[in-house]
Amino acid sequence: MNKKTLYWALGVGVFAILWQVFTFYFRFGQFNPYALWQDYLYFFFAGALGGLVLSLFLNRQTADKAWWAVLIAFAIATPVAMIFMVGGGLYGLVGILLAPLLPWTLITWLGSLVGKWLTKGSNTKNK
Repeated sequence: MNKKTLYWALGVGVFAILWQVFTFYFRFGQFNPYALWQDYLYFFFAGALGGLVLSLFLNRQTADKAWWAVLIAFAIATPVAMIFMVGGGLYGLVGILLAPLLPWTLITWLGSLVGKWLTKGSNTKNK
């Protein structure tokens, strides 16, 4: 695992925590007084898994256009993944960790295919 992979995992993990905190705040007008620190740890782990998915697909790209296509696809999938993360909470820890991986993996994979299609015939990496 390279250093960039850890940065993506850390960044998406922290983003998942912030998304959940501010979603609750904007919905109810206050920060969640009943949330335990473990809840935020679970959100971080779920986001970190998403960051690993992103890193996996980014590391497989051979051109800038493909890299950007994957990143945009992941960004598009993120709101859906956050909804799945909250919904997955109904199934406990396993739901929180695995539910957001469905949209992140599927849509990022489609972004990878689009990126490969955009760079068809180009075998050089511009990064």
